Amino acid sequence: MSKQTNYEYELNKIEKRRWQLWFMAFLLIIAFASTVVVLSMWGFEIPKSLNEVMNFKVLRISLMLLTAAFCVYIVEREINFRKLSRSLLEEKIKISSLNQKVHQVSALLQAGKAVNSVLDAKKVSDIILKAAFDLLGCTQGSIMLLNEKIGILKIANSYGLDKKIVAKARIKVGESISGWVAKCGKPLLLSGDINAGKYKNFAKKVRYINSAIVVPLKTKDKTIGVLSLSIGKKGSKKFDKYDLNTAQVFAEQVSVAIVNAELYEDVKKTHDELIAVNKEFMNKNKELNKANVELKEANNELEKFNKLTVDRELQMIKLKDAIKKLERGSRAS
Repeated sequence: MSKQTNYEYELNKIEKRRWQLWFMAFLLIIAFASTVVVLSMWGFEIPKSLNEVMNFKVLRISLMLLTAAFCVYIVEREINFRKLSRSLLEEKIKISSLNQKVHQVSALLQAGKAVNSVLDAKKVSDIILKAAFDLLGCTQGSIMLLNEKIGILKIANSYGLDKKIVAKARIKVGESISGWVAKCGKPLLLSGDINAGKYKNFAKKVRYINSAIVVPLKTKDKTIGVLSLSIGKKGSKKFDKYDLNTAQVFAEQVSVAIVNAELYEDVKKTHDELIAVNKEFMNKNKELNKANVELKEANNELEKFNKLTVDRELQMIKLKDAIKKLERGSRAS
């Protein structure tokens, strides 16, 4: 049994005792009133001598004193019960507040874990949006990313929104509520009728907002998008400053996740380019090795040819010398 359940059980127990005590007081008052009435009637009907012996006056006073003492006891017990109930209610509120904080910390830790372990910005933003919905009780939400080249916000992830709206939504920086937040870099906490004049091209059909939070997604030097959360049902819970602060924490985590994902993509791209260059280098090296082998083979053939040519020249020289010797011999004879 949880602490909160124990407190509820104790409160019910105290409330039951209070009703029992007041019921006993009610019965005692009825009994006292009935006794006084009966004694008064007897005081008129019985003989004077018997009245003096029984001393009904003293008896009535005694009953009144006993009743007064019991009433004091009841009041004292009621005060104690009220104090105890108040104390238990305060403890219950504290427990509820602690449970809410534990729930918040758990959601933030889950989101932080996703930021640190997942490098896919889409998956991280999905986890963070789910955590925000679970913690803040949203009915709709979206993460819009800014295309700096054309100055347009586009929905990258969403919950509770119509698919057609998600596909078509394009908001210029400075227009509507999301565009205003992206331009000014300031969070908004909205509820009730919205001043359409403050936000350029604000949609009239959504002029009434039950409760909404719109927070910029920021890096160190610029705004990269907008986190929007809303509660659509009129008359239900409304966001407060505490919820706004929580949403800003979620927005920071989304921003970190997006930056990490971009860095990872840059590193991955550089890594892939290096692998491609290395592969090309290896192919060139193979071609160079092949050409080197062919060159060595050609060089060997050339050496063989040179050797053969030199041998032939030597043989020709020897042959010429032999011919000269023969010619000299024939002349001498």
